[in-house]
Amino acid sequence: MKQHLKALVLVLVVGSLAVWAFNHFFMSKVAQSPSNISSIEKMETEGVPNFTSKALDGQSFDLNQMKGKVVILNFWASWCGPCVEEVPSLIKLIKEYKGDIQLIAVSGDSNEADIHVFLKSFPELKGENIKIVYDQDRSLMKMFEVARLPESLILNKDQKLVKKLVGSIDWHTKDSLEYMDSLLGKSK
Repeated sequence: MKQHLKALVLVLVVGSLAVWAFNHFFMSKVAQSPSNISSIEKMETEGVPNFTSKALDGQSFDLNQMKGKVVILNFWASWCGPCVEEVPSLIKLIKEYKGDIQLIAVSGDSNEADIHVFLKSFPELKGENIKIVYDQDRSLMKMFEVARLPESLILNKDQKLVKKLVGSIDWHTKDSLEYMDSLLGKSK
């Protein structure tokens, strides 16, 4: 019996070390690779790449149609707890700005049916100034080098990246509203 416990402890220790080593050495290099940094710098100086997509409502659009507005490109999934957590404040932000801010919500779900079930809990995501996209082949996630969910890119009126956010935030705080006002050239 003691040998089984010793073997189990050894397996757990070695497994934990392997997971730590993978995360520490491999994942940190992926997140900070020069190509990732240079592509972010390029999006900040030259603008994000344009793309054409089809929203869940069947309407096609391309990002260039949104020039002149602030765009939040939000990558999420229905199974992602932090993604779900930030949805109400994101909806509230979009409603507050009545068309000055556009939301493109890009879902990384495994199937479209999961998105439709999710939307029953948040019907306001089908509102104005919001495009919901099912990124079935993950091409948009690859294009924008999304590593974790939720992840959001905030684009200014010229479609240049001004902020990349990884993780859930409260989108409708005094600081967030002031930041959005500054991007829109508004003062309160």
